[in-house]
Amino acid sequence: MTSPVSHRGLWLVWLWLSVLTLLLAWLADWRAGGHTVALLALAGAWLKGVAVAEEFMALRHAPLWLRSCVHGWLLLVCGGLLTSFL
Repeated sequence: MTSPVSHRGLWLVWLWLSVLTLLLAWLADWRAGGHTVALLALAGAWLKGVAVAEEFMALRHAPLWLRSCVHGWLLLVCGGLLTSFL
């Protein structure tokens, strides 16, 4: 099964991921905040994981059970890391 790929859409997602990565790197250097910084960093990591899975792994067109498993796994990993930081 093949589908036409919108290169413009992929570039926009790539650009958004790059900006989010730079923002999270800047946030990691910012020492104030403690738990708030960890929460924001993990929320950003979750957003990036969702974007990568949806756009670059073609999960957007996958069955609901598969999407639920992948998104649940991402939430479980980020939630586990968050509890280890707090």
